[in-house]
Formats: sequence, structure tokens, C-alpha cells
Amino acid sequence: MKKSILFSIMTAAAFISCEKKVTVTQSPAVTDETNAVAVNSQANDELPENIREFINQHYNQQDIASYEIKTIPVKGKTYEVKFNHGAEIDFDESGTWHEWSDPKGLPDGVLPENIKSYIDQHYGTTFATSIDIEKNEIKVDLASDIDLEFDTNGNFIRIDG
Repeated sequence: MKKSILFSIMTAAAFISCEKKVTVTQSPAVTDETNAVAVNSQANDELPENIREFINQHYNQQDIASYEIKTIPVKGKTYEVKFNHGAEIDFDESGTWHEWSDPKGLPDGVLPENIKSYIDQHYGTTFATSIDIEKNEIKVDLASDIDLEFDTNGNFIRIDG
């Protein structure tokens, strides 16, 4: 009986000590032009330079609607940036993007070339609206509501249903 109680206490202590604490820094929502300037000024101060430079290669930094900086124990910081026209990019701590969505279509050069070729060959009348690079696969959503899965080398695996 004592062993059972001791085991229960140790198990509870282990769960409590492994509690995941996430710290989130959110920008204010853009409600007018003055607020938009404030959000972009704050983004300029809080987002790492490599992320700001990357954003400026594909979008105008002035179009940032909001962003979140999440600090997750063991994983580190992640950055989620949302734009006025509906695009969203998620970056890891080093500033590498791993998830990107844009309802108007992903900018040129975002899709790996072999994935772009596959989509052009098999779905030439539509375009990619999002890409999610995970540890073992790459998921691409098309504007035609077809979701595709590829391996990390960009080889087609299946249509995700």
C-alpha cells in the first residue's frame, strides 16, 4: 500500500515538473492606419533581422497584420507572422520558415522545384495555397481543395484525404 501511494505521488510530481509553459508575445491587432504603423514598428523591433529580410523578399513588411512570438521550453522560440491579405508564415527559432499559406497562391520560389513540377504536370489549372514542411513529409494544399503529401525529397506519396 505504501509503495502504491509513493508511486502515485512520484508520478504526479513527474507530470507537474514536466508542465509545458508557453510564453506568447502578441502584437496589437491592426484596426486602422495608425495602428498598422505601430504594429510594423513593433515587428521591426521584435522580429529577428533575418525574418524581416525574408519577409521583405516576398511581401511588404508594412503589410504585417499581426505576429506572435512563442517561447516553448526545449523547442525555443517560434514566430508566426500574419499579413493583411491573409498570408501567414511560421518560422522556427533560427528564422527558417516551416509553414506558409497564402490564399492568393504561394510566391514563386517557395515550392521545391520537383513539387512545383509535379503540380504543374498533374494539376496545371490550379495553384498551391499552402505548404507545411514536417519532419518526415511535406504537405501542400491546392486552391482546388486537393491536399498532396510528398516525402522530404519532394517525391509524391499520396493525395491526403
